[in-house]
Amino acid sequence: MSANSASDSEFKLAPTRRRWSTLTYRLAMLIAGLLAISAIMTTTFAVRSVQDALYSEVSQSMINVHSSVESTIDLEYNSVVAFRQAELEARRDGLRDVASPLATTLDQFRSMSDAGEITVEQAQKASLQLLKDVRFANEDYFFTYDRSMTAISHPDAKFQGRNLVDLQDADGKYVLQELRDVALNEGSGYVDYKWVRLNATESVPKIGFVFHYEPWDWIIGTGVYVDDIDAAAAARIEAIKSELSASLSQVSFSEDSMFFILDEEGQLIVSPDGVIELDEFATTPDGQQVTATLAATAPAPGEPLVETTVAATLRDSISEDWVMQTSTIPELGWILVSAVPQAELSGPGRSIAIQQLLMSLAILVLGLGAGLLLSRRLVRPVEDITKAAVDLSNDSFDPQSLDRAAKRSDEVGELARTFQRMGAELVARERKLREQVAKLTVVIDRTRLAESVDEITESEHFQRIKAQADELRKNKPRKD
Repeated sequence: MSANSASDSEFKLAPTRRRWSTLTYRLAMLIAGLLAISAIMTTTFAVRSVQDALYSEVSQSMINVHSSVESTIDLEYNSVVAFRQAELEARRDGLRDVASPLATTLDQFRSMSDAGEITVEQAQKASLQLLKDVRFANEDYFFTYDRSMTAISHPDAKFQGRNLVDLQDADGKYVLQELRDVALNEGSGYVDYKWVRLNATESVPKIGFVFHYEPWDWIIGTGVYVDDIDAAAAARIEAIKSELSASLSQVSFSEDSMFFILDEEGQLIVSPDGVIELDEFATTPDGQQVTATLAATAPAPGEPLVETTVAATLRDSISEDWVMQTSTIPELGWILVSAVPQAELSGPGRSIAIQQLLMSLAILVLGLGAGLLLSRRLVRPVEDITKAAVDLSNDSFDPQSLDRAAKRSDEVGELARTFQRMGAELVARERKLREQVAKLTVVIDRTRLAESVDEITESEHFQRIKAQADELRKNKPRKD
């Protein structure tokens, strides 16, 4: 096989043997790489943007619904507060209403003594006995002290005749001193304190009303116990808890969201219907129960919501990560918790990520195909020119083989036309040169033949033979 034939064979086999190193595939892979990078960046940005948007949306929904639930609880609590305040005001008004006619009765006794119908001692004795015996409402009574706060009329025998100025209630309040100050300084008024009911041992909240009976310098008081009001208010709070348990099951800001309420120690006090008991929650990595973690991380009253992610079993006995927001209701000491599975926040993002990934793969495949076609279109004229160069070296160049590439209007077309023109010129020059070489060869051959003849004729041997021939020619007999 000739050298030219070997080169041509090498050119034809190269694309097959080194397929991935060809310009076509390099361009295709470059385009595919750029598309892949663009797809990855676009997908990453889109997924993050969607996840951030979804998280922000759900988080804001959590905050809005959380605030709405807080407002509902505040309204319910304020209704209880209003009820209690109304009851207390009614009790206060009732005390004044009870004390007013009693003061009128004392004035009657005093008028009788002033008229000489009875002595002052008799009038006072009758008044004190009346004050001691009067009962109203729930066995509520009157008591009377002099300026030194010595009991001169009291239904409880253990206080009768004793100076109680330094007596303190269960909270450390100097009850008698405050009663005296109100009576002497204001004429009448109210004092809240704790006292023990008659024939009882436990002190309970009480509203005291006291007035100064100036004619005899007595400090007269009465009061009503309000533990029943507090009990009624507590019953209303319990009713609110039951109502909240039912209503919280209906409140949601996403498919699987929920609300529940803890006390300051982390004990469940209100849970949505159907939710597992919080004492069965999974523990956190540091060994604490979820409820304890939530209680410990809850914000102080008036501070913004606190968000945390914890592992918990809230449904279907499946432990999963929950995003929880907590706030504190200061009046009740409650911790309101809103919760949503973290998967619900990231799920839509993952779905969109998969969709975006599939779309990116489709774009990548289409781009790769388009890149192959484009690169092939770009490289084919170069291949034609390369083959033409090989053909030119093999003396088999055909200018028409570059007609397709020469039709292009770009730089490659210009190169093809230039090569086509140069190749045609080179072929023509080569043909002409060969003709000249052929002519020169003939001349050279003739010259060499002449030189060879001269060499032969000039040689000694040729001269001997020639001399012999001449001699023979001379000696040849002549024919007559």
